Amino acid sequence: MKSLLLAPPLFNFLGQVNFLRQPNPLRQISFLLQILLLGSFVSFFFNNSVYSASLTAGSKSVGIKLGSASSGSEHYKVAGASLQYFALDNLAVGAAYEYWFSGNPTISKASLQSTYYIPFTAQIKPYVGVLYSHYFVEDRSDVDAYGYRLGVAYIKSPMILSAGIKQERYTSNRPVYFDQDPKLEFMVGFSF
Repeated sequence: MKSLLLAPPLFNFLGQVNFLRQPNPLRQISFLLQILLLGSFVSFFFNNSVYSASLTAGSKSVGIKLGSASSGSEHYKVAGASLQYFALDNLAVGAAYEYWFSGNPTISKASLQSTYYIPFTAQIKPYVGVLYSHYFVEDRSDVDAYGYRLGVAYIKSPMILSAGIKQERYTSNRPVYFDQDPKLEFMVGFSF
């Protein structure tokens, strides 16, 4: 196997969860709400600062991603996490990891990203960002990509919800997706 395949135990567990194998959106939404509730409790317990989601220099955020992706005729379930550190007010640098399962070949993706949150209002912040990604593809050559992110974040301390688009360009002629059109992305995060 040429490529490195990253598969943390958490994502192996998620691959075993029955609701992710069935196309039942109510179960998926219920699971996501449970994660949000647990994350809110943990974030409040460890840091109940009113200003924790103000995106000021020195703050940090953790994000969770559950979703799906397609590559050719293969359809994948995707689980991921991200960490961000605010180096300056409204400017985050960070890393993200995604594990694509239930398709063949299995794919892992590691990304480095920088995101600027435009100070629109205290709770609504449009964002723009750049990213570099490395795809680890089981039994195939790895693929590198670079791209951008655009969207809007809703901040209700300590929770951050964001929705937007992400587009990547591949540095080789062997893309993971067959098209390079923008993809929708949704994230749930907690700042501390």
